[in-house]
Amino acid sequence: MPTLIYGIKPCYSRHMIQQPQKTSKQLSRRTVLFSALGALVLSILANGYFYSLEGARGLYVWHPVVALKILLFMGLGPISLAILALPLEKLAQKWIMRVLRWISFVGSILVSLVSIGMLAFLIVVPRLGSMDPVHLNLVDPSQGIVTQSLQPEATFSAGADSTTGTPSGVIMGAPGSGTAQASGAAPAALATTTASSTAPLSPLDRPLLRLAFSSDPHWGADTANASARTDVLKGIEASRPDAFFMLGDTVETGNSATQWNLALLDLEAFVSDVPLRLLLGNHDAFFGGQYLYRKAFFPQGFSSDSGSPYYWSIDAGPATIVAVDLPWGTEMFGARQKAWLEKTLAAADPRKPLIVISHSYFYASGYKDPKTGVPWYDHYQNIPALVPLFEKYGVDLVISGHNHYQELLSHNGVNYAIVGSMGGIPDPEPSYRSPWSKWINAGGYGWLDVDVLPGRLLLTFRSETGETRQSATIFY
Repeated sequence: MPTLIYGIKPCYSRHMIQQPQKTSKQLSRRTVLFSALGALVLSILANGYFYSLEGARGLYVWHPVVALKILLFMGLGPISLAILALPLEKLAQKWIMRVLRWISFVGSILVSLVSIGMLAFLIVVPRLGSMDPVHLNLVDPSQGIVTQSLQPEATFSAGADSTTGTPSGVIMGAPGSGTAQASGAAPAALATTTASSTAPLSPLDRPLLRLAFSSDPHWGADTANASARTDVLKGIEASRPDAFFMLGDTVETGNSATQWNLALLDLEAFVSDVPLRLLLGNHDAFFGGQYLYRKAFFPQGFSSDSGSPYYWSIDAGPATIVAVDLPWGTEMFGARQKAWLEKTLAAADPRKPLIVISHSYFYASGYKDPKTGVPWYDHYQNIPALVPLFEKYGVDLVISGHNHYQELLSHNGVNYAIVGSMGGIPDPEPSYRSPWSKWINAGGYGWLDVDVLPGRLLLTFRSETGETRQSATIFY
């Protein structure tokens, strides 16, 4: 009997001593792993929401700053350390394992807090921003544009080309255009013309539709030229177009209600009666800014043929206007938008000029960003994705912003205008001149008038005070 008790007692004692150690080890491992997995899930949710927003993927592609990379991959840190610590349990020295687990656990807490804060910032801040009540004549894309009664011509006089000092004007013919052939202009050919602004208008010279375009005013940016921006608005108000299109980057930081309200107050003060429609630019989209854009410029009751507030087509009477959603490049140009665009271009009335508008450009002169090496010219994403559709369906004119120049280009019968000159800091002098560029003004401010006349479009690039910098005629 004593022998039996002696045999059992030590075994029972070892069991009692070892079991708590094993349980404690399992809990520690489980805590670290579950904390790391939770942090990873929260990081995926936060980044998933962020990159679902307008312009976020483009921000990463075009400005790959270290902070964005850290936010994107931060969830992998704690889980990697937790997994790395597992085989170290077998080492006689446990301190390395304990250090890795503590770093993983603390990292999990930090990643979780950052992820929750990121989600709260992106969801709450733009949605809580309130818009000041203002009176604006916003264009509802589903309602089209109603052409105003013929107004007296604007008092702006045609001036000299500020780049060359010669009388401004070019003629641009579209391939296969009967009008262009009859006038003797070769497809996409250029010729200098002179014209008098005081000459009486014949019926063929009276515009069927008068449109104005500009882009990149950047309300809220310390570097923006507020005086030039105001002059542009005053000039557009004085010229009384049938519609004014602002092509994006209305504000510097999209989730700032203060900046949107600054824009609203100025627009009310200077162009309250002008039919107005805006596009969403990359700066407008920053950090959930799309919600404030919709509050301000796409209110309840507005709709579009695409079902989206960011891309749509407008029946402008004598012309068809198609807007595409390209805040940076093709990051938002998915299968749904592409199918809609092709269907819309194919269905457009061939007897009317077809005008496409976007924020980011297609063919353009420009420069390489000295910090990132990103090329801000001839857009390597937009051109292969959309230009074949423009050429296939006979788009006459594409108007964009994004680059802070005024420029006129032509390629394969499609004409391109860049008008990012509404007040944002001018871009550097171009170090790259697109082979398709016909005229460029760098360093100035202004807007573009497009008059739709029978058989042709008259383009007039203006300075901020309304003087003609360059004019062009496009036959359709």
